[in-house]
Amino acid sequence: MTTNPGARSAEATSLDGRTFTFETDRAVPFRAGDMVLLRAAGAAALGQVRRTTAGTHGGTSHGEGAVLMALDADGAPVRGEVPPFLDATIDGAPASLLAAFQHAAGATLPVGSWRGSTVDAVALLRAGGFNRHTFLCGQSGSGKTYALGVLLEQLLLATDLRLVVLDPNADFVRLGEVRPDAPGPASDRLGGGAVRVLRADGSGGEPLRMRFATMPARAQAALLQLDPVADRGEYSQFLRTVASLKDGSVPHLVAHLLDGSADERALGQRIENLGMQDWEVWARDLPSAAEVIREGPRATVLDLGGFHHPLEPLAVSLDVLEDLWARRAERVPTLVVIDEAHNLCSAEPGVAVQERVTERIAQIAAEGRKYGLWLLLSTQRPSKIHPQVLSQCDNLALMRMNSTADLDELAAVFGFVPPAMLQASPHFLQGEMLLAGAFVPVPTLARVGARLTFEGGSDVPVPLSGLTRHG
Repeated sequence: MTTNPGARSAEATSLDGRTFTFETDRAVPFRAGDMVLLRAAGAAALGQVRRTTAGTHGGTSHGEGAVLMALDADGAPVRGEVPPFLDATIDGAPASLLAAFQHAAGATLPVGSWRGSTVDAVALLRAGGFNRHTFLCGQSGSGKTYALGVLLEQLLLATDLRLVVLDPNADFVRLGEVRPDAPGPASDRLGGGAVRVLRADGSGGEPLRMRFATMPARAQAALLQLDPVADRGEYSQFLRTVASLKDGSVPHLVAHLLDGSADERALGQRIENLGMQDWEVWARDLPSAAEVIREGPRATVLDLGGFHHPLEPLAVSLDVLEDLWARRAERVPTLVVIDEAHNLCSAEPGVAVQERVTERIAQIAAEGRKYGLWLLLSTQRPSKIHPQVLSQCDNLALMRMNSTADLDELAAVFGFVPPAMLQASPHFLQGEMLLAGAFVPVPTLARVGARLTFEGGSDVPVPLSGLTRHG
């Protein structure tokens, strides 16, 4: 086995075969997150550095880490206990050993390269680990949207998982458009209608629509901003009216109410005043988004932008979430991807429909796993996500984050992440990330790999003057 010639050696000790410490009288040779090869008399193991402390004024530097897996005589990972050891050498683990370790742990999804001071290797995720809820966060400019695209591509390539993507900024509307330089298998799996895109105006895809009549009564009432206590009269009238109608579409409902009693007219006026009759989102004779998802495409991207009324994106998201929950007993493995998740599961939801959306997402977070309903939430600020939702996440993908308060919150929620690796986040370059949880064999610092499909959205550039361009 060949180690990285650029790594410095040190002496390591393990009293339990599960953790180790090391020290050196030179500069610290490793950083938190580095994978190392530990070799003692008659034994060898793969380990990971979790914390380092630099010596002062030329003093001894220290570090500690976890022993991950024993190695056989040929240097290959094997199951079995690692005996305690003294005076072991510690060197950077070679790329071949990292590859073998990840494959032994069931990681096969390439998402980029290992970011470490000792070696460059492919960083792999465990597809099976996405049966836990996942939280992806990073401040603006960290590369979060690009990284999410890489994750979605790899899930489409390597699994038959159904993806439902709630996309507020049209960032993933080209998820089914494969780049010319992508390998052939990627074109076969990602192209050819594997991804269906639903948009407000139907451009570049199909119309994004919903049905009011098929929603649960509480969801319908949330759209009408009816409170069962504060609006008990109208709420009761609404329940009676909806139960009696064969056609519960909004236009038919309003026409019926305005031609009825005083209480019915008041309810009809409420709908008129909310402008719901003019919403573009009603399906009428078109399929709804929930119906499209039921048809079984590999991925359905819902472009939530483009509607004229601000409640329409919330309404169609609620309709889809309600339908997925209502059909949970079918146990169709489904990953619900929510970009800019603070819009749909806010820590402080505003209007009634947003409260209902948040409530449904929280229920999926708490109970959805046993039905095969899993969440992948992406946002810039963890503090903006409803705490009941965030606390249910078991996977973390963290990109650059400068906020100390946000990092403290992540440390509290994701207590299994080594603190030193978490605290490296403010110094990440664009595209660098920390991966930890069930979907990765070991906490990993990685650089995101290249996209196979085209990005949908893009930032608006600053216009430059002629003097700037030609000066």
